[in-house]
Amino acid sequence: MMSQLARYALEGKKIDLFPLFDSHSHVGQWSIFDAYDLKDQVAEMDRLGVRMSAISSLVALSGEIRRGNDVVAAALKAYPGRFLGYAHVSANYPGMLLPELKRCFAIPGFKGIKVYQTGISYDDPIFKPVWKFAEEHGAPVLAHTWAGSLTGFDQVAIAHPEIPFITAHAGSDWAYQAYIEAARRAKNLYLDLTYSRDHTGMIEHFVRTVGADRIVWGADAPLFSMSQQVGKILFARITDKDKKKILWENGARLFGSS
Repeated sequence: MMSQLARYALEGKKIDLFPLFDSHSHVGQWSIFDAYDLKDQVAEMDRLGVRMSAISSLVALSGEIRRGNDVVAAALKAYPGRFLGYAHVSANYPGMLLPELKRCFAIPGFKGIKVYQTGISYDDPIFKPVWKFAEEHGAPVLAHTWAGSLTGFDQVAIAHPEIPFITAHAGSDWAYQAYIEAARRAKNLYLDLTYSRDHTGMIEHFVRTVGADRIVWGADAPLFSMSQQVGKILFARITDKDKKKILWENGARLFGSS
C-alpha cells in the first residue's frame, strides 16, 4: 500500500501535512553556474511546501568569503522568515574566522556556520575559534564532505558534544559505511542527504542503521533540483513518521525553528 506522502508526490501535490525544512541550500552565482533568480527559488519552495531554507553563498566557495556572506545577508533581508543564514568561513583565511563570524551573527537571521574542505582538516587547531563560537551561540555547523572523507569532522564532533554537526552529502560515491560509523561514534553528528544520485536503498539503510532522528533533508538548491531532492524522501521505503522527521522535525529542531 502506497503511503500518504508517496501519493502526494505521485500526484504532484504540495506537501501540506507539515512544513518542510531545508537544512542545506545556497544563493548566488558560482563559476560558470548560472543560478536562477532568488524569487524563483522562493517560488519553488512555495510550490513544494518548504517553509524555511538554511542557506550559504556559492561565491564564498571560491574564497570570496565576505562578499558571499553579504549575498546571504541580502537574501535574509529580502525574504524574512523564509531563510536562515550560514556564515561561511574558511581556514585558508584564519584571520577572518572569528571577525567574520561575529560580523555575520550580528545580522538577524544568521543561525549556522558553514565550513568547506580547503586542504586543512576540520580537526586542525586553526578551527578552534570556530568551534568555540559555535558552542557559545548554539550554532549548528554544516561541513562539506564527500565519498566518506570526513577529514576529521567526526573527531571534532566527539570533542564538542554540545554542537550539532551536519555532514553534507552523506553516502556520496557509494560511501555509506564511513558515515554510519562516524554517526555511531558521535551522537551529535547528523547525516545530510543532499546528493544528486541516491543509490537504491541508501536512505532506507541510513534509517535502519543510524535512525531517522539523525538525518536531515537538504535540497542543495539551486545546484540540485529541489523537487528531485524532496521526491527521493517521499518515495523512500520508510514510514511517513520517519519522513516527517527527516523533512521537517530534525532540521527545525537543530535551528530552533518551529
